[in-house]
Amino acid sequence: RATQDRVALGAPLADIYVPSWVTAQEEYLAVARMAEQDQQLASLLDAAAQRMRQAGMSPAQIQRVVRSGSPQPRFTLSAPLGGVVTELMVNEGATVMPGMALLRLQGTSTVWAEGQVPESQAAQLQPGTQVSATSPAAPGKTFTGGLQALLPSVDPTTRTIKARLELANPQGRLVPGMFVQLRFTNPSANKVLLLPSDAVIHTGQRSVVMLAEGNGRFSPVEVRTGREAGDITEILQGLQVGQ
Repeated sequence: RATQDRVALGAPLADIYVPSWVTAQEEYLAVARMAEQDQQLASLLDAAAQRMRQAGMSPAQIQRVVRSGSPQPRFTLSAPLGGVVTELMVNEGATVMPGMALLRLQGTSTVWAEGQVPESQAAQLQPGTQVSATSPAAPGKTFTGGLQALLPSVDPTTRTIKARLELANPQGRLVPGMFVQLRFTNPSANKVLLLPSDAVIHTGQRSVVMLAEGNGRFSPVEVRTGREAGDITEILQGLQVGQ
């Protein structure tokens, strides 16, 4: 009856009265009564059933007429999926025409989430990469899914790339506008050397770490950095574990 109403799979949405069906059904039922007395009218019965099909009735609707022996001028439009009504173009008592949109139903069994991925980590991600998500709106619940696409643009302020992810949402707990925290899984990840980011000095042309040599002495060591997350930076070259 209103937008944002939730409906279940198979739930009745509207009863539609179709005047043009009445004539075809009454003709069929009249022929059926005569065919009970005269078997030679069987071919006319098939033709009357064909006219119901031509009027737009489905086989299931025709069977209801045959079983009940009475006209069925209304049919119930049922929800083809569970979800939320996002648009409602008609109200009760309205006249509708063939091909006219009555309502729009948005499924919620899967949802899209948009994440911000640091550009230094984007190269490690591929479509299909598995992801898990949590939301303050569903404490203790974990949603699973996968990376659908990395969008081809970088936010110049945060230096992040927008990722579009598809999450399973079987109970409809996630709704548009919610915040989620995403964690990518990388089962093939190798062990790497990590340093606090503030220990790495970026000069513009190179990255340097001050290495303690003992007796209060320090020497600069040039390093090659990799991914950065939060306050931790990956060291690809220039240092060994224990230095």
